[in-house]
Amino acid sequence: MVNERGLWELFCRTGLPEAWLAIAGEREKRSQQREELAKTAFQPKMKQV
Repeated sequence: MVNERGLWELFCRTGLPEAWLAIAGEREKRSQQREELAKTAFQPKMKQV
């Protein structure tokens, strides 16, 4: 059986947590941009008075 603590230490020493967080953050940002575009792209045009 593999020592779980040893795996976490290896994971942290490789820099993978930082890389994973950076990728996850970029994906979240892109997802929010797509949602915003979808919301604004299909809004009816309102005439301003």
